[in-house]
Amino acid sequence: MDNYRKMLEQQLKEIEGMLARSNKNLENYKDLPDQRIDIGRSNGCDQYYWVDDQTKKRRYAGKNEMEMVKKAVQRDYEKAVNKKLDKCHSHLKRLVMHYDISEIDRVYTRMSDARKKLVIPIAEPAELIIKKWKEVSYEPMGFDTETATFLSDNGVRVRSKSELIIANALEKKAVPYRYEYPLDLKGFGIIRPDFFCLNPFTGKEYVWEHFGMMDNIAYANRNVSKIEAYIRNGFLQGKNMIMTFETSQHPLSSNIIKTMIEQYLFTT
Repeated sequence: MDNYRKMLEQQLKEIEGMLARSNKNLENYKDLPDQRIDIGRSNGCDQYYWVDDQTKKRRYAGKNEMEMVKKAVQRDYEKAVNKKLDKCHSHLKRLVMHYDISEIDRVYTRMSDARKKLVIPIAEPAELIIKKWKEVSYEPMGFDTETATFLSDNGVRVRSKSELIIANALEKKAVPYRYEYPLDLKGFGIIRPDFFCLNPFTGKEYVWEHFGMMDNIAYANRNVSKIEAYIRNGFLQGKNMIMTFETSQHPLSSNIIKTMIEQYLFTT
């Protein structure tokens, strides 16, 4: 089940910013007459009137007063928006305070294994999603006998030092992944991305391709075609795909790997 807490918190932050600007804007209209503007039409033209809500008196605003009229209308708009923002802020702050959709999952995960066997969850908990995802089997590509051996901390064999750094970083954060899991890209054929990852909090899948020899022209040209095939099949950077790059002069940064994992794979 999707967790919208961060989205709600972001919305709350945006509302707080707008409310602060609105409060500041209202300070600019303190010296205006405590009257509202009424609008009528005559001979196809708009006409503006000052209205005193206390006395109910209505006075025509001449052309020489239009700058003040404009400010009064803007003030009334700011007041109305401020009221709505304040109400939204109050409701959303209360919602965020009590919102924890993961509690639904925890009703199931806190049960004993004996009870879990007898229960069909109303929504599949992350625990089950991860378990099923990890149980998917596939035929690995295999390695040539001459290929150097790079083993991750969990014993997964990869093809390069950079991939080893990525694999270890994923394992350190307990992010499930499949190494060189086959995907069928329409118009391109079967492709084996370096890592096929699962965000354990959201259940969202990401392809992670590392392009490690981008200063090699033949390699770069070949992989530009590969990237284009990904795009045509709906795999977009930041949406459901992660891409990292390096050249002989610019090796892969561990900070970049950490940022990618925290941004896409270890966040709700």
